[in-house]
Amino acid sequence: MTTSLCHVSLSYGDKKIINDLNIEFQDASFNLLIGPSGIGKSTFLRILAGFYPQIEGKVIVADNAIDSLPANLRARYVGFLFQDPNTQFAMTTAFEELVFTLENLQTPRNEIRERVQKAIDFVGINQFSNSKINSLSGGEKQKVALAVIVAMESKLLLLDEPFANIDQASREYLLKKLKQLQASGTTIIVVDHDLSAYEKLADQVWSMADRKIKPISEEDFKKRLPTHQSFDFAIPKKGRLVCDDVTIKVGDRKLFSVNHLSLAESGITLLTGDNGTGKSTFFSALTRLKDYEGKIAYIGKDISQLKIPRYMKEVALVFQNSEKQYLRMTVSEELALSLEQTRHPVDWPAEVVDEYLQRLNLFGLGDQIIYQLSGGQKKKLQLIVMLIMETPILLLDEPLAGLDFQSVEQVSKILREIADRKRQRFVIISHQLDRLLPKVDFYLRLENQTLKYQEHLL
Repeated sequence: MTTSLCHVSLSYGDKKIINDLNIEFQDASFNLLIGPSGIGKSTFLRILAGFYPQIEGKVIVADNAIDSLPANLRARYVGFLFQDPNTQFAMTTAFEELVFTLENLQTPRNEIRERVQKAIDFVGINQFSNSKINSLSGGEKQKVALAVIVAMESKLLLLDEPFANIDQASREYLLKKLKQLQASGTTIIVVDHDLSAYEKLADQVWSMADRKIKPISEEDFKKRLPTHQSFDFAIPKKGRLVCDDVTIKVGDRKLFSVNHLSLAESGITLLTGDNGTGKSTFFSALTRLKDYEGKIAYIGKDISQLKIPRYMKEVALVFQNSEKQYLRMTVSEELALSLEQTRHPVDWPAEVVDEYLQRLNLFGLGDQIIYQLSGGQKKKLQLIVMLIMETPILLLDEPLAGLDFQSVEQVSKILREIADRKRQRFVIISHQLDRLLPKVDFYLRLENQTLKYQEHLL
């Protein structure tokens, strides 16, 4: 069964996104699509899914013209995992979401429970299939979203950055499961910026540039793969943030506890841990968005005794979901708001802001509606907006998710440069370590229900 695009073009106003694209994917093949942030990869997946009826040309999925399929039948042919899984959920729990999806596909009632359990087992979400989705970590939500499209049994699976918030072990596990789906006859197209583990899995790697998509050779792909190194880290002796006898819970379930922890005295601290262990919840506790047991102090003062407006100017959180950070509609309006609130206006003349925007490939997008940016562009704008504020401690929750490797390198350099000025300290949650690790001073690991600094990483 053929999946192809024939003379397909798409424009936004005067801007051509896809231009006369002709491409065919082999039946039951595993395809990886790479390219810079904002180049149009997510748009390409949406074209394949039939989300843009105004395109020029023809899109064929499993020998069917996608625009000829009624909307209620389209999901039987195309399953789509969005970059932000929160946009896909309509029900309270993963189990209810799976049932709801299959009911909408008019699946015979006597088959629903079996297919739901099969998808839950396949992705490995039994332990939280009945938990409220809004209580799950970003990585756990991505697993739920993947289970939903697995349950649909679509002939073509389109995955837009499906592992951006997933720990390395889970990522490798899910990639192997996708390979099993391919063996059963499913065609898979994945957009990803993290290239590790694809060398032996992808049948074809495609690169998007200049409004075209072309296959790249195995030799060219190998040149782009990250190299592995060993690293040594310092152990902090003091910190601006200090936790004593702190326990973090979700409901009655304990996530972790720590007897004593010093954090963010200087430089960059990396925080890692498996999905669902409590990393984002820890950040919420540090910013007083989440209750906790014990004592957290900022420069010797119990944060529970500090007035929240004042404390927010000292310790700020860069949200995992970038859209939650924005207060204005356009890029220029959001930047102007941060410039009004910055602690050191003299540090941010127009030429300095423009330099950072150019380094992040955001220059010239001032009139762009923020919510029309790509996922990677939203992440980079979120970062510069929060850096301009110059909060003494900035907690960054997955700031590299959805960024191409050049953007990851540039963001890492910018954070290192600013940290070296010694006015800001960064604590970063991330699963994308290859380009970040060389810039890190301290490495904090959450495992076995506690936080512990690491001196070495191989």
